[in-house]
Formats: sequence, structure tokens, C-alpha cells
Amino acid sequence: MAINAPKGINPANGGDAMRVELAGQPAGTRAAGVDSADKSAIRRLHANDRALLVKHNLASAAVLGLMAAALWTWQAGLWPLTIVAWLLAGHFAHAKVIALHEAAHGTLNARRFLNELQGTLIGAVIFVPLSAYRICHARHHAYLASPRDPELWPFTMPGTPRWPRRLAAGAEITLGFVYTPLLMLRGVIVSRPLSPDQRRRLLAEYGLSVLIWSTMIGVVAAGGWWAQWSVACLAPMLLAGSFQTLNKYTEHMGLLGDTVLSSTRTVVDPRPWGKLLSRSLLNVDYHGTHHRYAKVPYYNLPAATPYVFDRHAATAPVYATYVAALCAMIRTLTNPRVGRQWLEEEVDGRGGRADGESRLY
Repeated sequence: MAINAPKGINPANGGDAMRVELAGQPAGTRAAGVDSADKSAIRRLHANDRALLVKHNLASAAVLGLMAAALWTWQAGLWPLTIVAWLLAGHFAHAKVIALHEAAHGTLNARRFLNELQGTLIGAVIFVPLSAYRICHARHHAYLASPRDPELWPFTMPGTPRWPRRLAAGAEITLGFVYTPLLMLRGVIVSRPLSPDQRRRLLAEYGLSVLIWSTMIGVVAAGGWWAQWSVACLAPMLLAGSFQTLNKYTEHMGLLGDTVLSSTRTVVDPRPWGKLLSRSLLNVDYHGTHHRYAKVPYYNLPAATPYVFDRHAATAPVYATYVAALCAMIRTLTNPRVGRQWLEEEVDGRGGRADGESRLY
């Protein structure tokens, strides 16, 4: 089924990766071939003038409301509805994690104070301080899919046997709510040296996380509300962690490209349902565009996409639906790895050659 794609994008049929012609320069730089009108349009798309706090507060209200609904349906014996509430709460909680990503880029809110405040609060709840995530994510952008990328470790490390990579992927998918904070902490540790200001802020934000969680656990323990807390809070948070991992893997896992765009999956779904899903995830599925123009606010990513995937000689993994991109990623989990370095180095039999989609990029 063909789709109506933006200018410069050539969709494939059947949910396979679209073949998109683009500039394939290393590090994602694409100065050549962009005319002055395009440059002017791209500059306008960088304007952060529509990032409002209200929509993110509504997402927070949705999470809390769905948590309450999960508890009520569980107490009423309506467990199928409890599962529905969990899934929806997990989705909106995952959207809050993506909001942390936007805060790290300074695009969550046009006012810096509100951007930092909301990002700090989100990070404190999930035990990933905004400052820690910002340090790791900056390196992710700078060293995408290389051994120095802290967010995709250990999948970027050639020579790592397949079994520990599979174990890491399984742990991150099933226990992402616990795994991700540890991964970010590792990223901070290996990102040294840190400035005194960074160290002070990290300590303050980790301290805030400890305060929030110790208070919450203390109240739950004092009231004997472990079952209620598990149903209303723990289950949605665990799902949100799994959704976040699956989304991160959908963006990069199994791609062995040597440029930003060939190392990143992008979804361009023109259908109303696809657009709704994308907007609920702050358009993070336009991920190649985001990596090319990291300071373009999330609401402008769809409009910026045609300027990224232009008519130069290269290909990139662009998909007509999020499900197609997800399925392409899942096929690579038998040998989870990321980055061109896997093809450049001789790997023993435990590492193996790329499977499925990985051979293409």
C-alpha cells in the first residue's frame, strides 16, 4: 500500500523500509546541496515558540488518572480493564520520559526555567536526573552508534560475545525501569571529567530522587499498601520502562550504518492514527530528522523531515508505520548490535555476521 510521503521521500510498499535518497555525509553534516531558501526554512523550524507546558501537564494528569483507574478496576475485580489501564498509563508515562528527552535538548518549554523545572521533576521520579541524562544524551548524539555511545552500550562494542548482548537486551526490555537509571549512571561515570557545577547538580538531583522514593516507600510501608501501590504505580512504571527500551531499540538497534541517518530508523506515517501516535510520543519517531537537527522542537520535526531526506545518493531506513519499524528491529534481536564497527572488525563466531536488516545498512 503506497502512502503519500513528504517531498523528497519515496515510500515502499508492504511496510518495508522506504528507500530514501539523502545526503550521507559522516556525522550527519549536510551543508552541500541545501539552497538558501531551504536554509532559511530550516532556521525558522528551529524557533521554539509553541512548546507549551499545558499539554505535558495534561499527560501527567492522564498518567495519574489511569493509575487510579487501574486500582479501582482491580479492586472491583475487573482485571481485563486493569490491564487496559496499565497499558495506557504505561504509554503516557513513556511520553513523560520522552518529555525528559526534550528537556535535555532545551525544547520542552520555550522558557528555560520551566524547561529545567519540569525536566528535573520527571528525572527525579524515574531516577534519571536531567543533568545525568543530558550528559549521556549529548554523547549519544556526538558519538552515535560508536563504542563511545553510552546509551547503546554494550551493543556498540565489537568482540562482545553474543550471549551477554542478548542478556543485556532482555534485561533492558523487561526491566527497563531499573536498567535505564543504571545505564545512565554508568554513562555519567565514563563521561568524566565533569565540571564542579555538573557534579554539584548531579548530587542534588540524585538526592532529590532518593528523597522522593524514600518518602514514597516509607508512606506505602507505613500504610501496608504494597498491593495497592504495585497495582496503581509499579505496574505502569515497569511498562513505561519497557516501552522506552523498545522505542530506543526501534530507533537504532540492528543498524550497522556509518552515518547518522543510516544508523537511525525514521517513521513517516501520514495516516490519522499514525499521526496521533507520533504526536503522543512528541514526534520522536521522526528520529533521523531529530539526529540531523537536534535543536528543532519536537512539533516541527515532521515539517523538517523533507529537508533531511533529500535527493542525494544514499539510502536510509525510513518506514511507513511504527509497527513496521518495530518488527524490523525485533528481527535483529537474535544478534543485538549497532554500528559500522561490527563490519570493520573481525568478530569471532559468537559475534557472528549481521542478521536480517543489519546486512542492508
